[in-house]
Amino acid sequence: MKSRRGAFQTIATATTSMASSSAHQSSENIRWGIVGIGDVCQVKSGPPFYKCDGSELVAVMRRTPGKAKEFAAKVPGGNCVGYEGIDKFLQHPGLDAVYVSTRPGTHLEICEKVAKAGKACYVEKPVGRCADETEEITKLFREAEKPLYTAYISRAYEKTQAIKKLMKDGAIGDRVSKVTYKVVGNGGARDMDGDLPWRLDAEQSGGGLIMDVGCHVIDRIDYLCGPLLNVMGEAENRNSPRVAVEDYVHLSAEIDKASWAALQGNAGASVECTWDFASTEEPYDELEFLGPKGSLRMKGSPCDPINVHDADGIFLRKLEFEMPEHTGQSLIQGVTDNLRGISASDFLSFGENAIRTQKVLDSALSSYYSGREAGYWTKMNT
Repeated sequence: MKSRRGAFQTIATATTSMASSSAHQSSENIRWGIVGIGDVCQVKSGPPFYKCDGSELVAVMRRTPGKAKEFAAKVPGGNCVGYEGIDKFLQHPGLDAVYVSTRPGTHLEICEKVAKAGKACYVEKPVGRCADETEEITKLFREAEKPLYTAYISRAYEKTQAIKKLMKDGAIGDRVSKVTYKVVGNGGARDMDGDLPWRLDAEQSGGGLIMDVGCHVIDRIDYLCGPLLNVMGEAENRNSPRVAVEDYVHLSAEIDKASWAALQGNAGASVECTWDFASTEEPYDELEFLGPKGSLRMKGSPCDPINVHDADGIFLRKLEFEMPEHTGQSLIQGVTDNLRGISASDFLSFGENAIRTQKVLDSALSSYYSGREAGYWTKMNT
């Protein structure tokens, strides 16, 4: 059997095109570290790194004095070490891979260090504040010959996999003809307290709440149906005078053909999405996939049911789901398995799909920000 280092280096050269190969299997656990242990890490995505099969959480890093050691002390086994500086963190003995769970505005700087240290990376969405940054981060790991996985966790939800199966089983016919999405309200965004929550600061987040919660919907459509093209969008600040970012976004697009789509023949299908985060209307949330024989309707959340309707809109049945304890665990398990060479789930998320999602967001937001090239966020204060 190969040495731990040799086996991991072979596996770690996997890219999107190579991820289906599991020829080099390893029984060794992946030794993970986490940079940034804020609210996202506490429940959604932190615990899976010590709960997933084949995964160990051996190091965490946070600059706030004492916080990393406090988190590390809660990790079962007593072998996790807390650091307050990233350089020492990256030198932790045997560290294989790093989860970057900080605010998007810090991702590029941290990912440069992770790639230079020769570690695999799993980075929180949105990967960059714009497509330029996302492409730069992706390039870092391609040049380092280390894999970059991206935290578009909704593609791994049981609910998303059920949508895919329903489509393949013909629940809406042989193709998707239209996709619509509308949300009124904050879309379930967390950590919105204070005068200026970081999610509403373009320099830290890349824009308004669409960057935090809307990106998941775009990636899910991409995963299930195919990439979006011919994107037209508008963004406004309608009801949020205390912040500079947009609170309303509408986009229209078409679906392009894709080998990974649940159904072939989707090319040309229309997409209409609206995010109205600060509206005074009643909260509303519905994602719908329509085909020639019926439709699938649901909220955007991980656990709300899928309602199946026929071509006349008549309700046929409902599929229900339990809320997972840790919403990121399914994808993190898939990433860990892929790093070990055990399997390559089709829901894995890489830099390439993150770039596609960011380009859609940039197209919708470009007019509001007078362009979305890297550094556009500095214009918000001029």
